[in-house]
Amino acid sequence: MRVSVQLILIIILIAPNTCCFAQDKVLAQGKSNVLYEILDVDYPATKIEAILDSLHNLYDYDFSYDPSQIPTDSIVNGVYKQQSLYFILKDILRPYDLLISSIGRQVIIAQHKDKAALNNYITINGTIVSADNSQPIPLVNIAIKGQPLGTTSNTEGEFTFLIPREHIHSKLNLSSIGYQSDSLLIPNTDTTLLVALRPQTIRLKEIKVVYLPADEIVKKLIKNRERNYFTDPLLLTAFFRESIKQDGKYIEVSEAVIEIFKSSYLDTDDTENARFIKGRKKVEDKEVSVARLKLAGGPALFSTIDVAKHLNFISGQDRQNYSYTYQGKEIVHNRVAYKLGFKPISELDGIYYEGDLYVDVESFALIRAEFGMTKKTLRNSNKYFILKNAKKVKSTPTFAYYSVDYRPYNAKWLLNSVRGELIIKMQDKRNKIKSEYQISSDMLITDAQPGVGQQIRYSEAFKTNYVLADKIVAYEPLFWKDYNVIRPEEELEKVFENAAIEIKLVPQTKKTKH
Repeated sequence: MRVSVQLILIIILIAPNTCCFAQDKVLAQGKSNVLYEILDVDYPATKIEAILDSLHNLYDYDFSYDPSQIPTDSIVNGVYKQQSLYFILKDILRPYDLLISSIGRQVIIAQHKDKAALNNYITINGTIVSADNSQPIPLVNIAIKGQPLGTTSNTEGEFTFLIPREHIHSKLNLSSIGYQSDSLLIPNTDTTLLVALRPQTIRLKEIKVVYLPADEIVKKLIKNRERNYFTDPLLLTAFFRESIKQDGKYIEVSEAVIEIFKSSYLDTDDTENARFIKGRKKVEDKEVSVARLKLAGGPALFSTIDVAKHLNFISGQDRQNYSYTYQGKEIVHNRVAYKLGFKPISELDGIYYEGDLYVDVESFALIRAEFGMTKKTLRNSNKYFILKNAKKVKSTPTFAYYSVDYRPYNAKWLLNSVRGELIIKMQDKRNKIKSEYQISSDMLITDAQPGVGQQIRYSEAFKTNYVLADKIVAYEPLFWKDYNVIRPEEELEKVFENAAIEIKLVPQTKKTKH
């Protein structure tokens, strides 16, 4: 399966002992702040939106704000000589009493916020285990029936789900490949649960599964895309986490709430834009033995990994270079699914994948995809992953794997989660030190709302050359109480305990809670 570079985690290697905190502090204060830059602007009788767009184009400022809080169509007289950017913005936005701050060249315009958090949710904490051996079940899909709200269990089978009180007594569905789905009524108070799922067999559903050649199943998958996926735009709320381990120990963790604008699934050439709401991070400040890593573009890249929409790898020219094999049947989201294996017929210069597709036998919807780089691609993958290498350090990617999952919603399928894993082995030739780095990225869609009129402009969007950890510069604990996240494993919780730097990214746009 040949897939565009959007699927790739872009890695930057920096020299050992480099401090990862200092730059953020410098960018946020002092005369280096872009808000102190002196400008001459001449925008008589001009819309606020046009002024911001022009400043972005002329001076490379990235403006982040909530469009619902700023009447961007308002016409103002923006004529200034030798004034700071801060003065100009405060003046043209004077009637709206907004906060203006910056992160690098990103200018953030936000409302003054009431620190009192309203508790409009109940919290369900739980652990999901297998009924036959009590072992935890990871990555279980947990969603409110008939609603776009959902979360997932972590690798220890644990989850925390914030549920708006309006959904009390609705059904909470739990599903995982290889297990019978279960459901329970949402209680009216905070609750802790232990849920045991029973192993599943194909006999659950009395459905006649007709054997079809693998190529025919792929053709039907493409043909039925309009029936199976949303043709109206959606605005998705997602939780995104990046974590880096060196030899099994965390050295950096970054988390963020983001929004993604997704156009119709019929517009397969459209690329999704993502923007930040807020983030938090922890960077281990002790020395690392070989090198530090920085991940570039994570949220921007992962927001595009929607295999059901971007079907270039199973349609058109690329499809002719792949062979598909029927691998039997599986239960996915309580549905019987064809399991199709795929691999390239030949590999030239480029990125190639092999793995499995899970296709619903009734609707022919793609409901899950699992794939990794082929061995040949991995051997050549250094040039795809490594943008900058530390001196005297040899880096060798040895594993790259992705999984994309969908969940049922309103008689269609909604993108649910994307996971990427990468392992890089590094050797410091000078000091003869070897080390293994494990990079994991998770994106979980926690809510979906109609997206008409909610497009994310380029000036607001997170760029593929941005580094998530570098963009996070302050932390607001109360904010996270209103958003669903993937509950961290116990070790990761310790990473955040008494963190030296825990920081937030001020809202860039209108938030959709949950």
